[in-house]
Amino acid sequence: MNKKFILRLLLLVTVPLFFFNSCRTDEATQEEKRTEREKIEAFSRFEKSLDSQKNTQKNSEYISYHEPFKEIIQTFMNNNPSFNQKFQNEVGEIYFNLRSITYGEATKGIAYPIIKDGSVNAVLVGLVNPKRDWVNFIVLKNTSPEVQSIISNFQNVYNSPSIASRGGQPEQTEDILPVIITVYGDITGPVNHYYQPYVDYGSNGGGMSGGSETYGGSGGGSQTQNPQDPKNPCEKTTGIITNTTVKAKIDELKAQSTLGGEKGVKLKVDGTPSQIISGGAHSVNFGDKTGYAGGYHNHTPTGIPMLSPPDVDQLLGFARAQPTSNSENVKNAFVGMVAPNGMHYVIWFNGSYQDALTNYSQDNINGYILDYVKTESDLTDFAKNGNTYINSDGTINNLGVEKLFFETIKNMGLEGKVNLQRIENDGSVKNINLNANNQPTSTTC
Repeated sequence: MNKKFILRLLLLVTVPLFFFNSCRTDEATQEEKRTEREKIEAFSRFEKSLDSQKNTQKNSEYISYHEPFKEIIQTFMNNNPSFNQKFQNEVGEIYFNLRSITYGEATKGIAYPIIKDGSVNAVLVGLVNPKRDWVNFIVLKNTSPEVQSIISNFQNVYNSPSIASRGGQPEQTEDILPVIITVYGDITGPVNHYYQPYVDYGSNGGGMSGGSETYGGSGGGSQTQNPQDPKNPCEKTTGIITNTTVKAKIDELKAQSTLGGEKGVKLKVDGTPSQIISGGAHSVNFGDKTGYAGGYHNHTPTGIPMLSPPDVDQLLGFARAQPTSNSENVKNAFVGMVAPNGMHYVIWFNGSYQDALTNYSQDNINGYILDYVKTESDLTDFAKNGNTYINSDGTINNLGVEKLFFETIKNMGLEGKVNLQRIENDGSVKNINLNANNQPTSTTC
């Protein structure tokens, strides 16, 4: 489902102290009772306050959701100082005195400029779902015309007469050209919400998304947990391949894939890469995986352009290395592979922590490698399969390597425990699954 929202900028003219005070109102309000998920306290209190005013504001033409959005952002940053420092260093400081009007009907959204070195460097967009139990943030920061238009509009208003000089005047709006943001999907929870064509800061939607566990009592309470929220593989992969720093590493590995010899790089949940790791002719060992979510490596012109049994074994290693504080953390584990001719695949762990404890001996791995090579040979045998799994030059095609992968996973006893994705040259991500005829089929994210 595509939802389009038109943004208009709202210029705040009241003094900042008013909003610091308003963040602390209704602290004693009773916590919302749990339904499927608990409501985010800041939004619950805000909407209760509207009801307590006998719907005076609620029936007005415009209701700003600035207060709860600002409250949870500030509380989150206070509770996660290292993330806050990294955010300010790499992106800038969120400027709350200038913002879009609240947009959306059931789903509410807002946008704030992010200032760095005196200029609008990016824009933070926040969306809270109709149930008010999940909020998603994304940082718009790239060279696309859509993003540059939003940044330019904010910059024009930011350059207008100072907010301070308007002191005690009511909030005013500045007319600008409408900016349309298209949201692909909905934000009903921690899955099935992702954005195109925008590039977010770091990965995983800007690192601040979450529900009541992240933004609990009093707009976040004393929660100080990992600022990454659980997301589906589509969002995770999009976050990885659109991260500028990570993309540079992947491009380096793509170049290596045509030269021979494997290299790799480990990546943290926020996209921070390790140094490039040198491997052998057809393998690379990521080594100690503590603190890392996954890794990328290249295959070579003479190698098979698909993740191999040793790659799957290393995926399990990344899964075991994830923090056990949340059972879903194990699904942050991934391994990506690039090869010549535009072959680019990512696998994500989709099992439990107990599944990740599966342990293969070297003899097991050697046996799986032999089966892997034999299966590839059979798939590319014209006498057995015609040209179904091969290109015109006889090399294995995408269908062939995907068939090979699922046969390998089944052979290793991990059927259903590992997700496969293909990344096209245009950056689109496709989920690969088996159909009723046991043939790989792709679905675009």
